[in-house]
Amino acid sequence: MKIILSFTIMFMAHLAVAQVHIWTQEESQTAKFHVDLLPLTYEERSSDDAIDIVEKSLSVIAKDVNPGISIITQILVNQQGNVDYIIFNTDAKGYNIDSLNQVLKKSFLQNVSKWKSAEKLQKPFRTIMLMKFGKQIVEREVRQTDSSVVNIEEAIAYKDSLKIKKIFFNQLELKKLPDVIYRFPNTEELYLSGNELKEIKIDLNRLPRLKQLHLDGNYLTNDNLVLTKNKSLELLNLRQNKFTNIPAAARASKNLASLGLGGNKLTNLSNRSFRKLKTVKDLNFYKSELVILPKGIKKMKNLEVLDLYYNQLEILPASLTKLKHLTQLAVSNNQLKELPKDMNKLVNVHTLYAHHNKLSKLPGSVAKMKKMNILDLGYNWFYNCPVEIMALDSLHELDLSGNNLPEFPSVLVKLKKLDKVYLRGNPFSDKDVEKKYASQLKTLKGNNVEVFY
Repeated sequence: MKIILSFTIMFMAHLAVAQVHIWTQEESQTAKFHVDLLPLTYEERSSDDAIDIVEKSLSVIAKDVNPGISIITQILVNQQGNVDYIIFNTDAKGYNIDSLNQVLKKSFLQNVSKWKSAEKLQKPFRTIMLMKFGKQIVEREVRQTDSSVVNIEEAIAYKDSLKIKKIFFNQLELKKLPDVIYRFPNTEELYLSGNELKEIKIDLNRLPRLKQLHLDGNYLTNDNLVLTKNKSLELLNLRQNKFTNIPAAARASKNLASLGLGGNKLTNLSNRSFRKLKTVKDLNFYKSELVILPKGIKKMKNLEVLDLYYNQLEILPASLTKLKHLTQLAVSNNQLKELPKDMNKLVNVHTLYAHHNKLSKLPGSVAKMKKMNILDLGYNWFYNCPVEIMALDSLHELDLSGNNLPEFPSVLVKLKKLDKVYLRGNPFSDKDVEKKYASQLKTLKGNNVEVFY
């Protein structure tokens, strides 16, 4: 209680002088700072406005520094659009951290003291971001076993080449594909992640048992990746490269089940992009700067898992509901104001992540999604508990955190299979919840429901 009271007094004094607090992570811990102890509730979400001002502040660091520098920044913006707090943590081996932090503090102060968000804010928010500069020092992630090789020298010297099933050539600063991989025809997994590869041509006739190919974290483009036709490859990881579309190489694998393209700027996606990918069950478009998801997505008839996290989608195509085999749909951290009208056509979806959007209502068809097991609608614009939820008989986990619910959603006691419900950050949670809603909480806990508020 003393901590909360002292924190409240400090916060009100801060408001009186409109001072921006700029702290390192260590300083915030010394000050016993915790966002949950603040009198205001800051909605956690992404903000282009806030990201821009942080990027401008961190521009004092050269982009090509070696060794590299990583900075995690948390920015808290009040409803008037002014910065209340900036808390940052610097990972910079080989540098004088104290001196670097002072430079960063000065830059933050110069940039944010007169800055104001251009957004029309309904509530305070906070944004957390990670920025990396220069060449990062990364420890190699390899799994040394009797059936693996982890570097080129070992691969050249290895005698029993038929024994090898996994090749770990990740994070070796490779600029071209080593031919030595073809010494191991029984290879099932090939890791070339985190190198400097700009073009690759792999003859899969010489690796007839290859099931997984990891090429993430390189500089590959649509025209510079060539795979020969094959029936063995099941997983193709192309995350964090320079692709602008689904490359033709993805269609070379007749039994491909998992395709990862997250972290690429997929600005050239079209309806034709999805042709000849009917075997793919898991598609990852995480953080791919998508503004529109083409309606051609419906061509991926066997898709079971679709990841659209962290894009700029304002609408989902109606054709999405034609994916009859879909079981998991992740559309969180977008700009969605509504979901497709015929959501009930997604008869097999059991998990829906739609948090951090602009949803204020659900289509009535959601009530017919009888296999729904996990539903995350946190950090949206709901002013009431959506009535459609009450028809979801199989629902085990529900998240309505960070919305605008004025009262505890008492109707939740009717959901017989509910195990967990998250309600933090709603207006009613500022009240004496345990006292005012004692009866509802008792009923839920009597049904073995964990309630987080």
